[in-house]
Amino acid sequence: MLEKREFEKNDFMYRVSFMLTMVAGSFSLLVFVMLVINYLQIRAADPVDNEMLTQMRIEYANLPDEDAVLAQRIQDLDLLTRKAFFTTQNHLRIGAIMLLVGISVFMVAFKNMTRWRPDLPELAEVPTAEREFLALAEARNLITWGAVILLGGGLAASFLTESALVPGAGAATADSGDDAEESIIAKEFPDWDAMQLQWPAFRGAGSLGLAHYENAPIDWDIESGKNIRWSVELPRVGTNSPVVWGNRLFMSGADESVREVYCYDTETGDLLWTRSVEGLEGTPDEPPQINEETGFSAPTLAVHGDQVFAIFANADLVSYDFEGNLIWGYNVGYLENHYGHSSSLLAYGGLLYIQFDQVENGELIAINAADGEVVWAMPREEISWASPIVAPTEFGPQLILVSEENVDAYDPETGKLLWREEVLGGEVSPSPAYSNGIVFAANEYAMASAIQLTGSEDAVATEVAWDYDNYLPEVSSPVGDGKRFYFATTIGDLVCLNANTGEELWVEEMDDGFYSSPVLVNDRLYVLDIPGVMYIIKAGPEYELIAKIDMGELTFATPAFMDGRIYIRTEGHLYCIEEQDV
Repeated sequence: MLEKREFEKNDFMYRVSFMLTMVAGSFSLLVFVMLVINYLQIRAADPVDNEMLTQMRIEYANLPDEDAVLAQRIQDLDLLTRKAFFTTQNHLRIGAIMLLVGISVFMVAFKNMTRWRPDLPELAEVPTAEREFLALAEARNLITWGAVILLGGGLAASFLTESALVPGAGAATADSGDDAEESIIAKEFPDWDAMQLQWPAFRGAGSLGLAHYENAPIDWDIESGKNIRWSVELPRVGTNSPVVWGNRLFMSGADESVREVYCYDTETGDLLWTRSVEGLEGTPDEPPQINEETGFSAPTLAVHGDQVFAIFANADLVSYDFEGNLIWGYNVGYLENHYGHSSSLLAYGGLLYIQFDQVENGELIAINAADGEVVWAMPREEISWASPIVAPTEFGPQLILVSEENVDAYDPETGKLLWREEVLGGEVSPSPAYSNGIVFAANEYAMASAIQLTGSEDAVATEVAWDYDNYLPEVSSPVGDGKRFYFATTIGDLVCLNANTGEELWVEEMDDGFYSSPVLVNDRLYVLDIPGVMYIIKAGPEYELIAKIDMGELTFATPAFMDGRIYIRTEGHLYCIEEQDV
């Protein structure tokens, strides 16, 4: 039999405790409601996502000359937006503390109220001590759990409100400070024609896998050194591909604790500088969980004019000039991606694009390349490991992405969704291809689809022209020459399909699989398998092998093609291949 604990009754203390309980409970409920309302309002309209500021930045970026008045207006509005952001965060922290204090006072006062409660009038049927004790205990438990739920809900609303904000909105620049507001400096970024003369991203300009120059070497030998202009040993592991602008080549390397960006002289192979990425705002203390094959530096860098950009598996994002000076850098935000982040960067028209697809809260983020500020961010619903492309369609440039279900096209300038086709499935790693008005997307354990673009620039329409599901890529990305699409699989198949009908023109089974993506150089297809064998194939309706050259090392990266040269990154070395004058 349970015994009821006896306490000295005190009517005055009971009344004081009762009043404190009511006041603290009402106060806590009010704070809870305010936090929830604040959460719902910010979810509906992010204070950092200022539409007017975004439009002003776009207008400024498109001006042929500097406009000091507009630049000052942008600076003033940006300052107000930042102040509003930090004021909101301060209010959230204060609200969470107030709720915690209110609930604590409520629970202490309620406990004392039950202790000092006067004896109730005697009932005709007096309950046993055991029944009375259990009834009181049940009531106390209900109220206690109610308070805990109230506290948890309020704190969740507070923290969720903060996490809902656009990542990277407070980008730290090399010259940023609490008391300094840098003026916006107009920069001229390269146009599409200038980009095609370089190798500025994964798979070249627009990430399309098309080389501008037509004179790539077809004969070299690693052992004898034939047509090897130079080779250097790599300082650190990484699966990203080389990017080139002028006489500078950039790559990155990383492990659990070190993240580095490298700049090489393309003429000599000299390592001009190495920059360790550290001390950025928001960098997590612990490294992310990644797949061993993905590594900590899978995304290929991007070059845009006189700036290079790099992102790592922990979402550290940096921009350097060609001398290695940090222009800006920060951590984009928490990444929840079970294989690790592998989407490469892409820059176009003064904007840097990040395909931030993950389990939840994915985004396509457009960043002002000059200062690192977020220009716009569009929500992404599905996860992927693919990289974006910019397709120069007859309806204007389109930023095209693939995910676990969809192929999506956006306006590169504004982020507006132009069209969507639900044609994919599975864990998508291959990037899409574009050629002659057709977007081609494929993934292992799903299918391949050709999406025909129609309509007009103001109203782009799409139609799935055909599907194919025989041989499919798992990692390597496809490429098109206007008449055919080519791709390689992880089990060693090279496949060619008719671009208009999807007819299987030829399939060749190689000895090993492919991670590196094929690149078209005029009428030749270059593709490296995992052991490092380069296949050079005639692009056409029939299979014709031109050359087969062994690099002697595992190879995951896609080569870079410039005027008369190929830059190849193997597991341990970087090679410059160029036919030498006899």
